[in-house]
Amino acid sequence: MTFAKLSLKQEFSQKVAPYLYTLPKNSVLLLAQRPGATIHRMTTAATYSLQQSCSLAATYSSTDLHTFFIMNFRTIVSLPERSIQLSPQSRVMTIGSCFAEHIGKDLQACMRPDFLNINPTGVLYNPGSIYNALVDLMAPCFTSLEPFAFKASDGMWHHWLYSTKYVGQSKEELIKLLHEEWIEAKRVFTEMDVLLVTFSTDHAYYLTAEGEMQGCLVANCHKQPGRMFAEEVLDPDELYESWSNLLHSLLSVNPKLQVVFTLSPYRYLKYGLHENALSKARLLQLIDKLCQTNERIFYFPAYEIITDELRDYRFYDADMSHPSQQAIDYVWEQFADWCFTPEMHEYARDRQLIWRDAQHRPMNPDSTEYRNFKIKADERRRLFEKKWNEKL
Repeated sequence: MTFAKLSLKQEFSQKVAPYLYTLPKNSVLLLAQRPGATIHRMTTAATYSLQQSCSLAATYSSTDLHTFFIMNFRTIVSLPERSIQLSPQSRVMTIGSCFAEHIGKDLQACMRPDFLNINPTGVLYNPGSIYNALVDLMAPCFTSLEPFAFKASDGMWHHWLYSTKYVGQSKEELIKLLHEEWIEAKRVFTEMDVLLVTFSTDHAYYLTAEGEMQGCLVANCHKQPGRMFAEEVLDPDELYESWSNLLHSLLSVNPKLQVVFTLSPYRYLKYGLHENALSKARLLQLIDKLCQTNERIFYFPAYEIITDELRDYRFYDADMSHPSQQAIDYVWEQFADWCFTPEMHEYARDRQLIWRDAQHRPMNPDSTEYRNFKIKADERRRLFEKKWNEKL
């Protein structure tokens, strides 16, 4: 907890309110207006403006007529000085855990859809499966890997190297779907400016059944019986060797590529808090070593923002493992501030308006209110296309 004392003789509205604009978000102000007076507690809002209501906090004796204590109850995570530069022309791929999915969806509202690809094989959790997915995208043509397709107990066809997002009524339908997804991902992959990778755990699952699939590292267990898998912790040295070679190849082939690593704040309570902490520590160490191999590899501290800066159960969902939407939104704001160019900030604001218009669903499409909305939305769209020379 840090304190900053401010003693004033003038009116609160003239001196204190402007002072609060210099404080970190959600700082706490304890206000005593006269000796022995009751303290009132005020909190600076996310926009650095005063919260309207003051709640009673405690009783405090002061020798000064006006004594103000600023109490900061959190540690602000400093963003790395080195950063990537995202512009309206940037092409981005996100891959990894559900946290990569969240950031990708936020980018979706700010970028051209053909410039962004989000989790081409669905949500992946461990570095081994993410590595396999990227190696597959480096291949000159699609490899169906049909032996990895299987018919589950739900009657649908799944694939051991993809998440549960991809299913088909038949093997042929599934392979066709995977082929289409690969082509779309490959288009962004070959031209991408930024690759955002999110690790979540170094625990992985291997098939134990005898046959050609025995020992196969699966991307997802697809809710199959636990007896079909063996759980192992991936070897840190093997991960470093495989990932360093992969990154060297990617960066050599694509001289403009920048790679950003993040670590998912999801808490694996099923492993126990101790093993969860060890797993996150091993992944942090892996990421740190990889960042040291090339100046075009970066780390964004999403994990530290959740666990050290926000650091409160109110920033987690009901399962106490996933970060809440409020926490995700806060991390997204930090990420955008870290890597968006001024032009990208302006472009994103304009495009988000178009995005919100497209998401609007009217209660009555025939109402005058909706017709007026459509006129304004069409005008915003026209102005956007003219300003950014981009056809929507």
